[in-house]
Amino acid sequence: MAMLQATEKVTYVSEMGSILGYKINSFLYMKRVRGYVLIILLIVTLLRTNAQSYHAFNGSAYAGGLSNFTNPASAINSAFKWDISALGFQTNTTNNAVSIANLSVANLTPDNISKIIIQPTEGYGTRSLANASDLHLLNMRYNIDDKQSLSFGIRIRSNSFMETSPFSYIDTISGFSGFVHYNNIKGGGTPFHFHGYNEAWMENDFSYAGVLSEDDEHRFSGGITIALLRGLSGLYGGIDNLNYTAGVNKNTITSGQATLLYSANYAKIDSKYTALQNFKNLRKASKLKLGTSIGFEYVVKEQLFEEKYNPKNYSWKFGVSIMDIGANKFDTDTSSVIVNTPNTGLTDTSLQNQLQIDRNKNNLKNVLSDSNNFTIDSRIQNIYKMSLPTRLVFSVDKKIADNIFINALCSINFYSNNVSDIYNIKTTELNRLILTPRWETAAWGVYIPIQYTPKHDMMLGLAIKAGPLVMGIHNINWLQMSKLEELDGGGYLALHFQPFSIARQHHSLDCFTN
Repeated sequence: MAMLQATEKVTYVSEMGSILGYKINSFLYMKRVRGYVLIILLIVTLLRTNAQSYHAFNGSAYAGGLSNFTNPASAINSAFKWDISALGFQTNTTNNAVSIANLSVANLTPDNISKIIIQPTEGYGTRSLANASDLHLLNMRYNIDDKQSLSFGIRIRSNSFMETSPFSYIDTISGFSGFVHYNNIKGGGTPFHFHGYNEAWMENDFSYAGVLSEDDEHRFSGGITIALLRGLSGLYGGIDNLNYTAGVNKNTITSGQATLLYSANYAKIDSKYTALQNFKNLRKASKLKLGTSIGFEYVVKEQLFEEKYNPKNYSWKFGVSIMDIGANKFDTDTSSVIVNTPNTGLTDTSLQNQLQIDRNKNNLKNVLSDSNNFTIDSRIQNIYKMSLPTRLVFSVDKKIADNIFINALCSINFYSNNVSDIYNIKTTELNRLILTPRWETAAWGVYIPIQYTPKHDMMLGLAIKAGPLVMGIHNINWLQMSKLEELDGGGYLALHFQPFSIARQHHSLDCFTN
């Protein structure tokens, strides 16, 4: 945020910001986190930016405990008895809502940083942004024997989404009046809609995988993960049916409803505390809930003359799982607000002036709920829920030759992003189809995941494994500066330790002597 505070140009972080006419500097200047839901929403989205699996490891027998992120049954089919991931981070974003201007990665001086601007993408159309990220602090797996496996993990996860109705934007727009005027010309003054959410939580995962049946040719396993959830952040903002009439120096709001809903544990954040202490306060104020994931995996064994089956020797591997069943529960913060109808004569300049009078005392709820501005809905409930991004995952893995494999993974959400009940919000992850050719050994690997998104975008990724280090990007276009500024893609990094040695298996071409 400090990078943006010095920015003098007026920009609008989200369409909600455009509608209410807030300057981004004014928002970032304010000390109180409470009340500015949509600004927090976007900042959390961009800075925490959750894909739930490390795409390079999809289907891999070397993934170990990391395979639990797509299928809890996969852990028992690991080539090693144990593995430990000491630290890992991943993020994946699909975005056509915002872009970065004046970004200079090669020269990040204080002067250049102060010139960075986040603004809506130019042109006409709907805007959307979806992001999934997680930070796993520790992930351990241990095979009790050849038939059973136990895993444990600690992760912090974030899931965000925002979407608007169509509107026009160019970078010469300098205020709400200009925004309305330009959209009346380009879009005919159609009603405006927006909704967005962010859910962040900490989870402790306990996983068990076991072989359900096995013979010389096949192996069928099942697994389950039980997650202890602690909701850290629950944010929702929405605008419905916003209509206005444009004037010369002001714009009159004629209809519209607005909702700002966020969790009470944000009141525990205080600037006098360190980031670690604020995180501990958030965690302490969170509610404990349970989540679960279940999965099955079917392996067609490779027919080799071997003394003992090893999970790296297979011809086909098929997996199916239901991931992230459950929900986080949050207490509603007292500054959450729902307003239904603007009063006669309410203008954008009036709202903006009220917010500028005293930044330290006025918050968004005070302005929206002022009887001279909107009619407030006093029936807001004390508790609300946000589901986990429940999804169905299919995976097919094929061995092509020694150390060469190809994996196809399809992830399908159970829910949609249409919020019909703000007290029981259903969230989604990124629907996607991923095809991943890979060459890998116990210590080395090269992976080329090809990802197809619901927005009909195709991302070509690249990842490498060098000993315990696994790193990759979802979109190699990020290597171009112009593509990085589009904020569409992501990457991952993990330190994954395992005993890089496997007992040699007899091959069908080996010669044997007495």
